[in-house]
Amino acid sequence: MRKNLLAFFTLLCTVGPAAAQAPDFTVTDSGGKVHHLYADYVNKGKVVVLEVFFINCPPCSAHAPHLQGLYQQMKSEYGDRVEFLLLSDKSADTNPLVQQYRAGKSLTMPAVGSDGGSVTAVQPYKTGQFGAFFGTPTFVVIAPGTGQVFYDIRGNNAAGTMQLLRQKIAELLPVCRIHTPSGDTLKTYSMTLSVPGGSTSVKYTVTNGAYTLEAFPGLPALPYYEAVPTKNDNPLNGVSTFDLVLINRQILGLEPFQHAWQFNAADVNRSNSVSTIDIVELRKLILGIYDTLPQVPAWVFSPEMDTLYPQQCPEFLAIKKGDVNGSADPGNLLGAETRHSEAWPVFFENQNLIAGQTRTLRLFARKAGQWSGFQAAFRFDADAVQILDVRSSLLPELDESAWYMSDGRLSVSWLAPGGSVSVPEGFDFLELDVLPLRSGPLAAGLT
Repeated sequence: MRKNLLAFFTLLCTVGPAAAQAPDFTVTDSGGKVHHLYADYVNKGKVVVLEVFFINCPPCSAHAPHLQGLYQQMKSEYGDRVEFLLLSDKSADTNPLVQQYRAGKSLTMPAVGSDGGSVTAVQPYKTGQFGAFFGTPTFVVIAPGTGQVFYDIRGNNAAGTMQLLRQKIAELLPVCRIHTPSGDTLKTYSMTLSVPGGSTSVKYTVTNGAYTLEAFPGLPALPYYEAVPTKNDNPLNGVSTFDLVLINRQILGLEPFQHAWQFNAADVNRSNSVSTIDIVELRKLILGIYDTLPQVPAWVFSPEMDTLYPQQCPEFLAIKKGDVNGSADPGNLLGAETRHSEAWPVFFENQNLIAGQTRTLRLFARKAGQWSGFQAAFRFDADAVQILDVRSSLLPELDESAWYMSDGRLSVSWLAPGGSVSVPEGFDFLELDVLPLRSGPLAAGLT
């Protein structure tokens, strides 16, 4: 019976120190800045990484470039949510000497000497309170909010130690991300966190794809909040006639959508259904008649709102309206995406134009094929030529709704009404009636 009680008591003693809290300290670094462990860092939701070192420690010198690289990476990723502090455990290491060490190793994190309070600050980590002390360098990670100590994080070598530190920081500072249907991280958007009922809210702009709930100061401490993401820029991103083809195939029953998000993306008039009206609205965006879709933002999110608990990332799917093939660029670096469509070579005869005499320009397909739709844009010099009409004797339903002219640009977006049309090689599929305003070769006024 005694053996069982003793074993149980030993187990409790083993578990206890793992959750021990870091003693508070106040130190002054070699640059004269004062650091309060809890007031400046722990109580503000920041991770603190301590290195117990001394300036003549060979292993510390070997770790220095690795530590500097990790520090720069963590600062880039987490900003002021993480801080590193070098604390000397030697009385002889005064702040001026520590500053020389710091400069000699090209270190940019704060470092503290004995006259800045370092010896007192590191003493608890050398007494066995958190575990055996095996000398310098010893790395300690202190958790945000709680001050919990993760003691003597140590790998097989310097690089291994940095990897373990990196993992621990990531574990303590989780970042939230919103993904697109293709699995990419949405880069830029706004996130609003609100007290249920909307009495208090904070809006935060995300610029690098990741955010944390600690980035929303000013909200009262509650069991949960309401989160609403928004994004309404570059409405043409990911939208092309190929999306119209896919929507048309869904409507005709030729190729039904496979995912619920595709229905959401296709329903651009918010009718809770997918119809030819959505195609009409999207075509106006593609042609340039619309700058934005009139009834919806460029991006929507599923679900529209999430109720989340502190430290819990909401799970949203970002859906680009009109983009049913998931080709939108999540970083907004591109416009309309055509990677799922095929470029077909076309040609036209370069005629000599005479001012005032209307001519018909015919565009020919260079190879035969089945066309489900096509999209084209032509630049023309409005001082050299006017485009009077666009038509096709080959492609059905290519009427005025399929083309638009504005500011020296002709845009065409055509969709095969029955799903596809056979286009023979060398046959003209598009005719443009043009009125030359000055004489010269056609190629000089149209591209």
